Amino acid sequence: MNGGRRGFLMAALEQYAGLFFNFLTVIAVSRFLGPAQTGAGVVGLSIGAIVFSLREFASPEFLIRIDKVTAHDSRTAMTFVMGVTLLLSAGLYASREYFAVTYHDPTLLLFLDITILAALVESASLPVVALLRREMAFGTLARIRTAGTGFGAGVTIAMAFFGFGHMCFAFGLLASSLMTTGLAMAIYPLGRLLKPSIASINVAWRFGIYLGGNAGLNKICETFPPLMLGRFMPIASVGIYNRSNTVSGLPDRIILSAVFTVAFPMLSAHVRAGGDVSQSYVRALSYISVVYWPAQALLALLAYPAVQIILGPGWSEAALIVTITSLASLFWFPVILTYPLLMALGKNREAFVSNLISRLVATTILCLAAFHGLLVVALSQFISLPFQMIVAIIYVRKHVFFSYRLLGKELMKSALVTLLTLAGPLIIVATNGFALDMHWTRALVIGLLAIASWIAAIFVTRHPFSQEVRPLIHLLLGKVARGLGFARQHPLQQNAPAE
Repeated sequence: MNGGRRGFLMAALEQYAGLFFNFLTVIAVSRFLGPAQTGAGVVGLSIGAIVFSLREFASPEFLIRIDKVTAHDSRTAMTFVMGVTLLLSAGLYASREYFAVTYHDPTLLLFLDITILAALVESASLPVVALLRREMAFGTLARIRTAGTGFGAGVTIAMAFFGFGHMCFAFGLLASSLMTTGLAMAIYPLGRLLKPSIASINVAWRFGIYLGGNAGLNKICETFPPLMLGRFMPIASVGIYNRSNTVSGLPDRIILSAVFTVAFPMLSAHVRAGGDVSQSYVRALSYISVVYWPAQALLALLAYPAVQIILGPGWSEAALIVTITSLASLFWFPVILTYPLLMALGKNREAFVSNLISRLVATTILCLAAFHGLLVVALSQFISLPFQMIVAIIYVRKHVFFSYRLLGKELMKSALVTLLTLAGPLIIVATNGFALDMHWTRALVIGLLAIASWIAAIFVTRHPFSQEVRPLIHLLLGKVARGLGFARQHPLQQNAPAE
């Protein structure tokens, strides 16, 4: 049990370390590159991401599923993934001139060359990563990936500082791949894996169909809209769109990932134990919404100072987009649980189909909106995200019956908490003539008031999440009391029941 908790902890630490380095890169690079240069880098990275997302069809992660791993299995994993990567690399290399002409950027040739090299280097580490995950060596894996992400971030920032422009993104990607693969080779010498083998190709292919299809679909749908923007709009719009999504997605990356770390194991445990999954699902959505909704709404209110602090001067156009996308993202809350829950229930095909439907419709809407400008693209998310929410709930309810009335009752509590959290901040904004372009000090006051209001609101409304917060508050108050030297006189200590 302790090993499992330690594994989850290390996985969470790796995730947050990656988030920290990515966030640091955005903050630093945005000071050196404007929207146009950032947009050019996003286009290059998006092309590479779409092409090499198809590599997931040859994912070595089938090594995690099989009962016993032999040398033939490991070598098959390396042969399969490297073969597919070489094929994709050849296709991208042959079509790079087309992309350079399409996006009117001759430097895209070198950018894609570096991206291809980075993909080839990274692919060599993937079987080792799968073996480490199989062995539950999360600590080692976290150190490898954190070192790779950190080194890549450092190279990206340094090259942006020294005037390499958008090429800094390509070299940062290559640096990250070199570090990750180098550390993987130090742990598991690749000489054991380089001898070609296709002994386990049937197992590898069957496993990769759904995994590769889902991963490839997600990556394509995430990266295709920026390519459409770059094709029909000024390249600076791509940079603004990308950085706006980065800022508006902070609650998703910070809060939902933390809640998901608790919620998904809880759901999986109930499935394995044959428990009431419907109750756990509704409770998980209640927990997610009461944290995610207030954070997302507060970010929409503070979009202008957030853009100034995170992206710096020259990005003011992104503020309105951040406000719109932050509000639209309120509908995203149930989607994060759909795929893992259906997979936990053994409904792999249903998980893929639900993701396929929601992603394709959302991508189509975004691409159609790209013909009408960046503002329309942002507003279109008020159509695509509610649609994805509906699909997620419908597909889950096909296999996990729950009452819409009960779900609505729980979500109403979260909505009330959100309104109470924003009441104080909205009053402050109203006293300033509803001007959202405010100084960072006023934004800090509003943020602190919102946090205090949120804590009070979950207790006033008796939201179920208060049961998770109460022990933490008691612990913090106890530590403060002991630090001030009057722990024995503290009311919480006096009224505590005797053990």
